Amino acid sequence: MLTTLLFVGALFTLTNAEFTVRVLKEEDGVVTGIFTDSLLLSLPPCSLEGQNVSLAYNDSNNKSWILENIFIVPSCGNMTDTGREGHSLVTSNIGYKVSDLASGTNYSFQYHTKSEKSNVVTASTRSAQDYSGIDTGLPARSGSMIVITVILSVAMALLVVALIITIVLSNDED
Repeated sequence: MLTTLLFVGALFTLTNAEFTVRVLKEEDGVVTGIFTDSLLLSLPPCSLEGQNVSLAYNDSNNKSWILENIFIVPSCGNMTDTGREGHSLVTSNIGYKVSDLASGTNYSFQYHTKSEKSNVVTASTRSAQDYSGIDTGLPARSGSMIVITVILSVAMALLVVALIITIVLSNDED
């Protein structure tokens, strides 16, 4: 009986095991982890190497999505390449980019593997300005800019005419 109880307890612990995931930010070495329509989540720990990862997330309106087998947890040895560019180390596999999110919306994310699940991460996307509100027109021209442009255009035309006349008159003497 004690053996069965210990086995069920260990199985229960494994099914509810959690690992830590967070939204990547500037202090993690990325420019930004939160965009208007996507964000970057850190990868599961290397102890889960080779396992398929699914992502479950929902928005503030309780609409849910589940992305099955989105990637395989990479090994820790493949987290950085040995090559260097300048003074910085070339890295790969820094996180998973969740795309096609709504602008200015709160989301809750959780990774699931075969044996474990992550903590629930709450994040929100940045609000984007409505593109129709952006002024794309050119600013008005001042009167002095117009006068200077006309004077320079007339001067250039006179210079070209004078150059043509000079070339024509210089060829007639030969």
